[in-house]
Amino acid sequence: MEPSLRSSTPRGVECKLRRTDPALHETMKRFVESICQDVRISQHADLIYAAKRMETDIWYWLSPLAGGRVGYLIFLPDQPVIWIDDQFKQSFKIQMRVSSDVYKKHSVMVASLNKTDCMLRLEDAWIYKGKSLLNHTFTKRWETLLEFYGEEFKEDLKLQQGLNIQPASFTPLHSAKEWLSDEQRRPSLMFAQGEKAPRRLRVQIQEREKAENDKAIVPPFFYADQAEKKVPIGKGGKGGQKPMFVEEETTSDSIAKAIAHDEYPDTYNIWIKGVKRGYAAVQDLDLSRILREATKDKKEVMVRIEWNEEFNMYQIVSQA
Repeated sequence: MEPSLRSSTPRGVECKLRRTDPALHETMKRFVESICQDVRISQHADLIYAAKRMETDIWYWLSPLAGGRVGYLIFLPDQPVIWIDDQFKQSFKIQMRVSSDVYKKHSVMVASLNKTDCMLRLEDAWIYKGKSLLNHTFTKRWETLLEFYGEEFKEDLKLQQGLNIQPASFTPLHSAKEWLSDEQRRPSLMFAQGEKAPRRLRVQIQEREKAENDKAIVPPFFYADQAEKKVPIGKGGKGGQKPMFVEEETTSDSIAKAIAHDEYPDTYNIWIKGVKRGYAAVQDLDLSRILREATKDKKEVMVRIEWNEEFNMYQIVSQA
């Protein structure tokens, strides 16, 4: 017998997800948009605005899934499980074994997908077995998600075509001391989830061009341990320190060129008179739809922006 060059090591199951057809994609998009008035998963924020929000309530950190996109995992009667990204640009059929109640009464979860690494990470539960959880605390929503993962979902890698499905791992607020103080490990972006907040923050930790100066805006109470108490931290809280804030130059209404961010919804890179001025967010849902439609066929759009003191960043107020 001639020697064989074929490896004797069992081959892993290759992760191959099928795209949905246009009609099914549109059905899922419309269903998500019908859940509530504002279905955005996250809101852009810098450290200053995040610090203001975190002076009250209990907050948790979550690292973005490397190479992944955030989206909605949808279970509907007589339909395959669908993951659709939060900008409604692409969707895939997800084969997974779950109990029939999850389908029949419809469920929606927040999940990040990395096709290359075959990873689907479950991060939040918005609707479960027909009941909306959007008005519940994050702890309650998280307990529901773990109930789904532990009792209603059964792992089947062959059926899942190699896709690894796991719940996310959130860390308490004080874990920031481990990565904010380490310039080598410090991420450029983190998700922050409040206990009473239905929508999380996309916190811009640092921008490459400002990395050398970003120490000045690290709020000291990020280092406090919220896990030991049930009272808010910040004003009147442990340590008695207020977050350090950096004053920004305020700008009146301006016309700017806006280009949609590749990854984050309702966030645009903006240029004023040819000079890049950072990011601008869209807070109005109707305006969000108008701008998405305007950038379908062309990369850039002219907008009117103004400086938002509360968010400490530019805000798009209308299409120019």
